[in-house]
Parts: sequence; structure tokens; C-alpha cells
Amino acid sequence: MADIVVIGGGASGIIASIIAAREGAHVILLERLNRVGKKILVTGNGRCNLTNTHIEDKYYHTSSKDDFSYPLKHINYETIKDFFEELGVLPLVEGDKVYPFSEQASSVLDVLRMELDRLNVDIKTETKVVQIIQKKDTWQILCENSITYDASKVIIATGGMANVSFGCDATGYQLLRKLGHTIIPTFPTLVHIVSSSHYCKMMKGTKITCDASAYVEGQFIRKEYGEVLFTEDGLSGPPIFQLSRVASKAKLEGKKACIILDLLPSMSYDEVVSKIYSRIALWGTRTIEELFIGWLHKRITIPIIKYAGIASLHMRCEDLEYDAIEKLAETIKKFVFETDGTRGYKYAQATAGGVKLSEIDLTTMASKKAKGIYITGEVLDIDGDCGGYNLQWAWSTGYLAGLHASKRNEE
Repeated sequence: MADIVVIGGGASGIIASIIAAREGAHVILLERLNRVGKKILVTGNGRCNLTNTHIEDKYYHTSSKDDFSYPLKHINYETIKDFFEELGVLPLVEGDKVYPFSEQASSVLDVLRMELDRLNVDIKTETKVVQIIQKKDTWQILCENSITYDASKVIIATGGMANVSFGCDATGYQLLRKLGHTIIPTFPTLVHIVSSSHYCKMMKGTKITCDASAYVEGQFIRKEYGEVLFTEDGLSGPPIFQLSRVASKAKLEGKKACIILDLLPSMSYDEVVSKIYSRIALWGTRTIEELFIGWLHKRITIPIIKYAGIASLHMRCEDLEYDAIEKLAETIKKFVFETDGTRGYKYAQATAGGVKLSEIDLTTMASKKAKGIYITGEVLDIDGDCGGYNLQWAWSTGYLAGLHASKRNEE
């Protein structure tokens, strides 16, 4: 019988296994894929955004009203930086984001696997857990291959449902629901936003650096700045990924949401109007389409003109009425894209929703519903922005769970 069985060989499960084994526990790590840590390899576009130098509550989202900061404050950026430096991974800091100096996610996984081997963690791959049963002071973990593992403690680090190609599915939620836990409805986040606007298709493949604001039922929710990419079926790019949680949640709740782009955030509405007039004064005989050449990206010019309700692209600029000029300026400052949620879990980087946080002792990651069960990482009802925040949550909660599950007298 093992001291601890860890279910899930992702970031959180791996660090939980390492910390528990360092504390002297006999650990069995169960992973449904043929290798642990596969999802780590694609984080940070293959560079692995390990963490962030500014880990603050405002970069995390949950339905809970309770304070969730304990794991992030007690197993913080410095703790994780030191942990990886001890394993040989030097940090590369770009702005607030932290990568391995090698800029290879594979090097992060390599050192983690070497440490698991050094500590004699018993890794069982291609093993899917189907049920967890308590028998007196022992937990029985039943697997799909008819093998059963017994343990005093169980750490559930099954992750969310984002990126199904890496073994992510609803297994963890199903196991935990049977143990009495409440599962807050889940939805994909950090993902491409879907829009039925035909202007997306017109601008497909075009990138523009601008302000993007999310609104739900007409109420402003959040604004991001950066490079927006127009696609066949909607919007993508870093600011859109940050706003995708808003669109995804609105879809789940049956609410109307939209993204409004300010294509010229460095200029006010009045300044845009003035600029249009000054260009007309210089080149009044140019067509409306030609008016924007050298100022705005050519691929977005026609959609702007059409959205502004101007019938002909070929009329001369000097023939534009004042209300048409106002409408052009308004479109440039407030180009609206109605949303229809996001792409699914297959394309998402993270999952929102999950196990209700009030049912977890966040100082130890122990379940309040089932003695001897510890829960970590993405399966919990908390998700972070892009930038290493989700991996930090995985490291922090996994570290705490491994530390406390390995204490024999801890409830």
C-alpha cells in the first residue's frame, strides 16, 4: 500500500509527487497518457511560461467570494523560482513573464522527470482512474485496467477539460462529485472568441494592435490592449484570449456579449474626425477607400467604410457629408463584434469553473468533504490570465498538497 496516490501527471500532480516524496512518502503517480507532463510541453508556445513575477489576486477568476490567496502567497513566485533553480532550470524574465533560460518547455519536463526518478516515485502511465472508494482508513483507487491501488491519502490533480489531446476530460469532476463535492459549471477560457460578424471573414488573417473591450448586456466588463487577429469565425490574439472568459461565461448564462475594438486608441474621437477632415482637405479628389491609405491597414479600410453605412467606395472624399465623417470616426473608435461564445475546450488553454473553493482547506488543499483527499490545480474553480498565472496556481497548490498529504498525523 502506498502512502499517497497522486491522480494526474500534469504540472500540479508532478510537483505534488516530488514534494511528498521529498518528505519521505511512498508515492504512486497515475497518469492516463503514455507519459507524464505532456501538457507542459505546449505551454508558452513551447517555451513554458513557468510563472510570473507579479502574482496577484486580480489576475485570477473564480465564482467564490472567499479569499483564495493563501496558496499563491505561501508558495509564491520566489518559492517556485528556487524550486526550479535547484533542479537546474535558470529563469529568463521577459517583462513579468518567467521562462526557462533554455526557452524550451522540454527542459522543464526533463528536470521534473529526473527528480521523480531520483525520488523513486512509482509512475504508472496509461492508467485511467474510474472510481475512488473509502474503506476505513484506506482509499481504494480503481482503474480502467482492473488494477486497484490502495493508499492512505489521495491527491487529485486531474486538471480541467482544456486541450483534450493531452488527456484532459471530465474525469476529475466525476470522481469528486461522487465524493460529495460541488462542481461549479465549467467553460473554456484563454481561447479564440467566435463572432458571426461577416467583417471577421473580410479581414481574415489581418492583425492590428488596438484596444479591445468586452461588454455583457451593454455593461462594460474589461479592456485589454494588444495585437488582435481576425479569423474566419471570429477574433484571436493575446487581448482576445484575456477577454474570452467574459464571452464564454456570457454564452453559458445565455447573455448577449460583444467585443468593441478601438482601432486608434492613441487618438480621441474628435482627433480622428479632425484627421479625416485634414486628409480630405489635402486629397479631396481621392476615393473614400484611398483616403485611408498610409494611415490604416488596407484590409480593414473597406469593412470600416461598409460598417459606417457608406454605400459607395468610389465616391470622392470631398463629397462626404458631415454625418458620414462622424460615422467613419465612430466606427474606427468603436467597431462592434457581437460574440457567440468561444471555440471549445479542444482549442482552450484553461478551464473556468470546477470544484467549489469553499469545500477545500486552502492552507493544505485538503478536501472538507472526504478525509484524506487533497485537490489541486485546474480542477478547482479558479483560473488565471495568460502569463504564467495558471501554471503558478498548479505549482502552488500541488506543492501544498504534497507537503501536507505526506504528514502522517494530518487530518
